[in-house]
Formats: sequence, C-alpha cells, structure tokens
Amino acid sequence: MARRWIARLSIGLIAAVALTGCSDKQEASESLPSASSSAAPSEEELAPLGPEDMPMPDEARTQDAAGAEAFVRYYVGLINRTSTVMDAQPLREFSDGCRECDRMAKVVEDNAAAGHRFVGGEVAITHLAPIVVEAATAEFDMRGDLAAGSAVDASGAEIADLGSAAYSGLAGGAAVRWNPIRDMWVMTAFTLE
Repeated sequence: MARRWIARLSIGLIAAVALTGCSDKQEASESLPSASSSAAPSEEELAPLGPEDMPMPDEARTQDAAGAEAFVRYYVGLINRTSTVMDAQPLREFSDGCRECDRMAKVVEDNAAAGHRFVGGEVAITHLAPIVVEAATAEFDMRGDLAAGSAVDASGAEIADLGSAAYSGLAGGAAVRWNPIRDMWVMTAFTLE
C-alpha cells in the first residue's frame, strides 16, 4: 500500500536578541590568570552513539536544522549499513514510533536469523530540504534513488522474491524529534516510494 508524504509549510518566528553592555567605564585588569588555572571546556563532550564502525557524527547531534539534516543523512547511512552488516539495532535505537523504521529493522532481523545477507539495495538521497523546522521537531521533503538489491543465503545463492530492481526519483520524507535526555534526534517517520 503506497503512502503519500504530505508536506506542510510553516513560517517560523525569528526572535531578536537584545544585547546590553555596561555603561560605566572600568579599568582593565593588569594581571593574567596563572598557568596553574585551567579553563573548563565550553561544552561537555558528547557520549558516543551508534555502532562502533559507524558512530553518529557530532554534527548530527545539534538541535537545529543542520543537525536534523545531518541526522537524517546518518540514519540513511545506517539503513545502507545493513547491506554489509545485518544489524538492525541502530535502526531501532535511533527511531521512536517510526513504523517504516521498525519494518526495515524487522526485515533485517528476520533475514539475519535465517542466515541471509543483503547485496546492494543502498539508498542515495538526491534531495533533502526542510519544510518544517521547530525547536524540537523537523520534517523533510526528500527524493532518492534505490540501487538494485537482493538477499542471498549462506551459500551465496540469491533468494527468490527478496530482490528489488533499481529505482530513481523516489519521493518521500522524514520527520525527526529532538531527545533532550540523550542530546540527539530520533526518527519518527520515514518514507521513500
């Protein structure tokens, strides 16, 4: 059953930040901090996330439009990773309520349990543009290509009915939500058809 991505457009509000300074004249300090004092880092280092062979990049962990886009691209990379590593755990870990993500994860898990592996079938994003970006959510209009792919058994024999032809110009979208506890985005919807 085909699902159609419905794009919503919204106009965000831009808030102006007023900067205030001191009006009183102050003398400059003539002393410098001692060498023994150490400056604290301006930001805490983020705990690593993702599989060891494909950790989530820091740019995908910022709560802004660029971070949301980097996360969507990272997630698609995780989908493609299943062509070589039959590991669906990251697909589940970085999604929340995303039915298509859960479906893809189940396909990977079922095939891995049967001793199958995938060959090809990678997704290439050709267009990804935000259509709605708010503080804690973002939605993207997306276009992509799907490479031909198949599943093979332990002997390397192709499994009938588990292959796919190549497709180009597929339309879809993605929606993500910020998880403030883990300082990361999670996928809430993903379509490409």
